[in-house]
Amino acid sequence: MEKSKGPAAQAISLSNLALRHLVEENQFLVNGFLNKIQSLDNRWIKIKVHTKELGDKNLIVTPNAFFISDVGLNARQNPGGFSAFLKKHIFNQRIISLKQYGLDRIVVFEFPEKFLVMELFAKGNLVLCDSEMTILMAMRREEWKDRKLEKGEKYKFPSSKGANPLDMAKKDFAAKLSGSGKSFFGATVEMLNVSPAIVEGVFEEQKLDKKSNACDASEKEVGAVLTSLKEIYSSKPGPAYLSEGVIYSAKTSKKAEKNFASVNAAVNELMLEDAASGKGKEELATEKEDIAKATSGRDKAKRDIDAKLRQIEALEKEETKLKEKGEKLFLHYQELKDLTAAISRAREKGIKEKEIEEKLQKASPILTKLKLSKDKLSIDL
Repeated sequence: MEKSKGPAAQAISLSNLALRHLVEENQFLVNGFLNKIQSLDNRWIKIKVHTKELGDKNLIVTPNAFFISDVGLNARQNPGGFSAFLKKHIFNQRIISLKQYGLDRIVVFEFPEKFLVMELFAKGNLVLCDSEMTILMAMRREEWKDRKLEKGEKYKFPSSKGANPLDMAKKDFAAKLSGSGKSFFGATVEMLNVSPAIVEGVFEEQKLDKKSNACDASEKEVGAVLTSLKEIYSSKPGPAYLSEGVIYSAKTSKKAEKNFASVNAAVNELMLEDAASGKGKEELATEKEDIAKATSGRDKAKRDIDAKLRQIEALEKEETKLKEKGEKLFLHYQELKDLTAAISRAREKGIKEKEIEEKLQKASPILTKLKLSKDKLSIDL
């Protein structure tokens, strides 16, 4: 018996390596045919794929992941919209290939005359393109300074945040590190399209100091880090685990909160669990869409709706800002830890607060303001 509606998704995401492994785990979909395309109550899309090896499988697509599920999920009645558009163009089409774009959080399904691009980052999006990568329709219209997701536009992949470690030569890596003014750890994370937690795990395994200057790294250390990252990012799929809202499929510095047999098993279970509290992102998006449609009502209702829309927009922007701040704080975690430790040691020695403030502000490149009397510390990220 099918459930009455799909549950809200937890606020989880996949590391780029976990997404790579997820794509590899689901290669059995290649050469399968799309038999049914439906919208679910929470704005997910369910696609029934008939595979040669495993028969019919339910491919579930959400804003930040995709997975194969054996759990029945009821579809919307007469949904129309994007799922109906997909049905018109790729129903009964054969999947020619399923690939991750580089190491980005982007997955591309190739059909005989179409491409379905899944952008599994930020709010998430689905884009259907023709054989020339001209956009036929996007689930959500979006625009940035360098690209636009709109019918008739040429689809342009977003810029990667760094180089693929599998394509990086040791001499090039060393040359870029020597010209960097950052720490060895920070420069590696900035230079390569890799998960910071995975890099941190490599540094711990190699017993390297994260704070050491990139330009001081020895040839042996540079080679060890790059070799480890190449091995990790070329590894075969295996067990996965959840840590701090992120699914990983390789050893990191993070403690596993829950273990799974595979990445697909992790995504399947976590995405189908009811959210512990609050609304999921998909529910907020649905509410926003429904509110927007209702704006043709009476004036008082319209004012209330506009206020609700502004509230939702503000929450979405705040979420993005907090995520960016969190990523930057992660990169400077060790420096902040050392700063607080230095302050504690100086206080224990009886050094005056003003003297501590002056010395630390001169010594730390990221410290912009220190007011010990108010326990206030400001940094430049």
